Amino acid sequence: MELALLSVLPDPARRAVLAVATRRRFARGEVVFHEGDLAETVHLLAEGRAAVRRVTTAGDSVILAVVGPGEVLGEMAMLSPEARRTTTVVALEPTVTMTVAFGDLHRLRREHPALDRLLLDLLARRVRRLSDHLLEALHVPVEQRVVRRLDALCRTYDGAVAGPTLLPLTQAEIGELAGASRPVTNRVLRRLEDEGVLRLRRGAVEVVDRAALTRAISP
Repeated sequence: MELALLSVLPDPARRAVLAVATRRRFARGEVVFHEGDLAETVHLLAEGRAAVRRVTTAGDSVILAVVGPGEVLGEMAMLSPEARRTTTVVALEPTVTMTVAFGDLHRLRREHPALDRLLLDLLARRVRRLSDHLLEALHVPVEQRVVRRLDALCRTYDGAVAGPTLLPLTQAEIGELAGASRPVTNRVLRRLEDEGVLRLRRGAVEVVDRAALTRAISP
């Protein structure tokens, strides 16, 4: 299976990674790994989408991100054999990952320095994402954060497709992604429904006017 994530690697390094990778399938709702588990493998997401969750200090499980093909899950396994998973990842639909064990990665990093550059790029991407979310949480009104998360979810599910996009997330989960309370999230979603931007479904949101949603990001 060819993975876009590995396309930046020279052919020998890419073939070496694929040679040791194990294909794994997960059903909708199945856990890929649990927070606190020993991080023994890294998952390259090939098909499907997954929710990244974490338990708060109050004991609640909240969704932090939704990731799709081309993303990496559990990349901390590339750094230390004693690292623990910092999140729980759950498949939102039938999902396929290619897993690589830490021992194989450690050997391949010695043999193919390009893998270290890929690792740095992945970690830099994570830091940028966290920095952007922090800045957004501090300076963007909560209503706009809800709209931004909807727009980001649309890109995760359908890329640049202009047609309707079904997001299989509850209103509460969208609120968690935006760091918004349920009443605020419901109010924003109802307003967008009244404006014809989306339709609220049972356990899902269908965005029917992507252009209008994009315009709503900066009213």
